Amino acid sequence: MGRMKHHLQRLPLFFLFGFPLSTPVTTAFSLGARRESYCTTRQQLYPQDLEPLIQAATLNAKGRAMGGDFAGLAATFHPGTGAFIPVPEHLVPDALLDWGQEPKCLEILVSEEETVIEQKEILQRNTITVLPSTGCSIDNLETIRVDDQIDMSSKHGKSTNVVGLQYEVGKKNGALRLETVFGMADGYRMRVLLDVVPSVSTFAVQSPMVLALERRTNTVSSSGTIADGGGLDGRTVSMLLGEKLRQSKTFVEDKPLDENYEAEGITHVSFPGNVSLAYGWLQDDEWVVQVGHVHDNVRRVISRQFHVAGDGLFRFDVESWTEDFVPRS
Repeated sequence: MGRMKHHLQRLPLFFLFGFPLSTPVTTAFSLGARRESYCTTRQQLYPQDLEPLIQAATLNAKGRAMGGDFAGLAATFHPGTGAFIPVPEHLVPDALLDWGQEPKCLEILVSEEETVIEQKEILQRNTITVLPSTGCSIDNLETIRVDDQIDMSSKHGKSTNVVGLQYEVGKKNGALRLETVFGMADGYRMRVLLDVVPSVSTFAVQSPMVLALERRTNTVSSSGTIADGGGLDGRTVSMLLGEKLRQSKTFVEDKPLDENYEAEGITHVSFPGNVSLAYGWLQDDEWVVQVGHVHDNVRRVISRQFHVAGDGLFRFDVESWTEDFVPRS
C-alpha cells in the first residue's frame, strides 16, 4: 500500500451552491422583483393541488437517475471529516438568523435533458436555487439560476439507476468534478458532487462537497422556465418538494451510517442521507475514490480509479456494483 497522499483545499461556499458545474457554462442570475402581496408563512401553505399531476407524470420513471425535472434540498459537507457546513449567512434573512431558524439546506429546482451538440452527447441542466425568505417575500421568492452544458462522453451507467459523471470545472487548476447520482424506486435520487485536482504527487480533494436529495416532478425537462419573469412563490416550491422534503427536519439531521472500514492509506467518511465516501492511494501510481449510497439495505457503489500513464497524464476507470448492507447492532 502506498502512503496516503491527499490534502483538502477549501472552495468558496457559493461556488457549489450556485452549481456552476461544467464547461462551457452560461450563467444567468435572476432575482425576482419584489412586489406588494399578501403576507404568509410556509406553515400556512396547503400544497395539495399538484401532487396528483406529479404522481401521474412520473409513474413510469421511478428509479431513473437522470433526465426531466426535480425538486430537492442541497447541503454542503467537509469531505475529509463529514462535518456539516452551514448555509452562508449572507444568503439568510436577518429575521431567520435572529430567531435561530436558519435553514440547513437550500431548495433547488433542477431541469435536465440529454441532447447532442456538434456530435457530442451533452446534458443540459438548469438549476434554480431558491434563497431563504420569510414574511411577504415568500409570495415572490428570490432565486439564482445557473445553466450548464455537461460533457457526457465519460458517463458511466447509461439508462440505469446509478450514474457517474466526470467533467472539468476549473481550467486554471485542472479541477475535475465527480458527480454520482443514485436513483431510487420511490421517485427520489441522491446526488453527490465532489471536486478533485489530479496530480502525480498529490491529489487535492476540494471542500465543500454537495449532497442533494431530490424527487422527480416530471419526466420531461421544463428547461428551468418555472421562474421566468419572477414571481415564483413558496406554495409552488412546497408542492414540488412534496411532503417528505418539506418537513422541518431534513436529511442533514439524519445519523450517518455506523460501519467499520479499515484500509491502509484510505480515508473513509460517512454522511447523512446514507452516503459514504472513501478515497486514497492504493499504490504509488493509483488513486481511488468510491462513493456509496445505502437504500433498502443495499449499498450501491461507483468506484473511480486514476492511473498515472506513461505520458504523465491521468487515465481513469469507472466501475459500479451493489452489495448487501447490514447495519452494526
